[in-house]
Amino acid sequence: MASVLAVRLHEMTDDDWDTVYDANLRYVARAVRRVLRLFLEQGTGGNIVSIASVTGFMAAPKQAGYGAAKAGLYSLARTAAAEYAADGIRMNVVAGGAISTAVNTVPSDTWVPELPAGRYGTSEEVNAAAVYLSSDEARYITGQQIVLDGGVPVRGPFPE
Repeated sequence: MASVLAVRLHEMTDDDWDTVYDANLRYVARAVRRVLRLFLEQGTGGNIVSIASVTGFMAAPKQAGYGAAKAGLYSLARTAAAEYAADGIRMNVVAGGAISTAVNTVPSDTWVPELPAGRYGTSEEVNAAAVYLSSDEARYITGQQIVLDGGVPVRGPFPE
């Protein structure tokens, strides 16, 4: 199997697509459904935080399957939020952009000039956002996404 995160859409096989979809949406949806059942049985509400990517709401050349699956996570969270808010259940998403992880194999200086923050984000920053969304301080937040992308949308199209 080719690297399913770095091929043009027409080069992806059905098996490649299924692998990416399964890992990034199908298995998450299965877990969410099981957790929802548990929360409903307990009757005490609950909170679900999913980890996604900015590729779910922007163009991502050579990552079509990954981006499509991550976009599905946003829809899943908004739908779960709408359906279960009355039951005291929330669901939100943390969307990472250029985050330094073991999986991210792009050389560290490749995207840094494009990032207003001037650096990659860290997995600790993603964790902190998830912890915040899980906390009582965020109890009125549901069906939303927190984007950790180093300020990419605010950089503007014009040089200084």
